[in-house]
Amino acid sequence: MTKDEILTILEEKRSEENKESMAKFGINTANACGVTTADLREIGKKLRKDHALALELWETGIHEARILATMVADKNRMDDELLEKWVMEINSWDLCDQFCTNLAYKTESAKMKIYEWAVQNETFVKRAGFAMIANIAAKDETLTAAEIDSYCTLILNECDDSRNYVRKAVSWALRNIGKRNEENRKLAVKVAKVMRDGGSKTAKTTATEVLNELNSKEVKTKFRPKK
Repeated sequence: MTKDEILTILEEKRSEENKESMAKFGINTANACGVTTADLREIGKKLRKDHALALELWETGIHEARILATMVADKNRMDDELLEKWVMEINSWDLCDQFCTNLAYKTESAKMKIYEWAVQNETFVKRAGFAMIANIAAKDETLTAAEIDSYCTLILNECDDSRNYVRKAVSWALRNIGKRNEENRKLAVKVAKVMRDGGSKTAKTTATEVLNELNSKEVKTKFRPKK
């Protein structure tokens, strides 16, 4: 499928009603068609990895086309320069999360980018740093205790950022660390208590979210030894 064919499909599925709904959830719809996530997934299933196509889709600037670009880009061809270009051009939380989940966390530079992005001033670059932690914590079984400790330190250092798009990503990251296993659950709970007891209002809000989930019966039962 070519770029023009994809853009034609997006245009056919354009919906002003969906755009209004997206905007209510804080999504930047300035250059969006209003195509649903379900429809984008269906389109994505029909596409193969095609890095040249991904570059073309991204350069259109169209919100949904950029999400599709994150689905078809070749992770092995996302060098440092291209990762930086794309992350700096992100202007919406959902595109940020799709970029990290579909593509960036799988790249060779992913773990390095966490430390670079999580301390930046740009809202969605910083969010990307913590979205990367969330993805890696959930999916990378090779993570070491030292790496997880360093992510927790980063979370503690940055948890006072009051911007909601950043705060939610910090919460996501710590909750995913805690859902790896019982040892990590206890570690994340400990970190959340430090945030709750000595942090800002923002840190306390995040800590409450984390503690509510990680101390829930559902999560605790998951890690309880089977009899």
